[in-house]
Amino acid sequence: MLTKALWEQYSTLTWSQVPGATQRVAKQCLMDWVACALAGSREPLAGILQDEYKDQSGVCSVVGSNLRVPAQVAALINGCQGHALDFDDTSTVMGGHPSAPVIPAVLAQGEELNCSGEEILTAIVVGIEIESRLGVLVGPEHYAKGWHVTSTMGVFGAAAGVAWLLKLGEEAFGYAMGLAASQASGLKANFGTMTKPFHAGHAAERGMLSARLAARGYTSNAASFEGNQGLLEAASSGKLAVNRYETYKDEWLTDHVLFKYHAACYLTHAAIECLLQLGNAADADNCDSITVTVNPSLLNVCGIENPTTGLEAKFSLRAASALTVLGYDTTDSKTYSDDIIANQTVNRMINRVTVNTDASLTSTQTRVDVVDRVGDQHQAYFDTGIPASDLDHQQRKLALKFQHLVEPIAGYQALQKRIDSIESVDDIRNWLG
Repeated sequence: MLTKALWEQYSTLTWSQVPGATQRVAKQCLMDWVACALAGSREPLAGILQDEYKDQSGVCSVVGSNLRVPAQVAALINGCQGHALDFDDTSTVMGGHPSAPVIPAVLAQGEELNCSGEEILTAIVVGIEIESRLGVLVGPEHYAKGWHVTSTMGVFGAAAGVAWLLKLGEEAFGYAMGLAASQASGLKANFGTMTKPFHAGHAAERGMLSARLAARGYTSNAASFEGNQGLLEAASSGKLAVNRYETYKDEWLTDHVLFKYHAACYLTHAAIECLLQLGNAADADNCDSITVTVNPSLLNVCGIENPTTGLEAKFSLRAASALTVLGYDTTDSKTYSDDIIANQTVNRMINRVTVNTDASLTSTQTRVDVVDRVGDQHQAYFDTGIPASDLDHQQRKLALKFQHLVEPIAGYQALQKRIDSIESVDDIRNWLG
């Protein structure tokens, strides 16, 4: 059984058994998520959620707020806030955002249990590894049907991370996975709205609930992922992507996490990087037309042709290209505002952008052709799907992003030090502030 094999692999994992490079990526995931959640706490959706739950008291922190709420509420709100800007990490192996559902669930449960920093980090790795492996096994058909993998696989990652903290046995872990399978949800139809971040929060909360109920003996079918009339049959091809899984079976999938440096859907980033490569050839005053060529699947993710809001613009290849050419800072989440997207100059540039498709490209590969005012053609190509090999360089880039997101709200240097030294923390409660 799948759940049995996964729990045999990860139930007894310790932080010292995690390779050094993977440990570092896991801490980078935590640093990046904290920054995104803190910045996301200033978004309208965060205010709505905090107002809804302000009368529920508990011991768990809400990032960027003085609220103390029950663990499941903290997982929900923090999960939504961490994905509010769509600036959090991603993974082409998983097919979604790995940290978004796992970290808020693990932190909330960790606060309730008074866990150590090393326990938190280990649970994060367990959650990311298991949700990523299930993401591989469910196959691309699942996402193509309209399911949001961050939520549908993330609920398993959140359940697994919490299950590790609760020290569940094999049978109880199977119950947790079965419960999670029946709560796997989230539709791509809601991309570009507040409900996309809700998917991450919902997965964090439901994953936590699954593990906690299982710990009390609440039963389920442990084969609800791959079994008869399970998630795989109901929402994908019905067959485990075994060959794809074999490709990654000996790897730490946490190492495959990709970090965002532009504040929009990750699948728009290659187009942005192409235009930045072209420099003056893609300058607004010199550019006559832009053709962005991508895999056809991107049209169902970031293919909004004429966005009217900042949220919609995050899922628009045309808008991302137009903003880049016009010199807007795409690394700044404030660029994706309703006012900027309503600007006539931006809309005129959007109308100069054409999106074509080429099935030979992967989802992270993009080709951009620019025709300048005198008719000369300029081309660039970029692939954002390659994990960093230089973790020092990645750390420096993430530190700048961290400063940019955190500095307007809190003392970023003190918070950075707390994250850097989390392994030495004996009790995670109050660690978030």
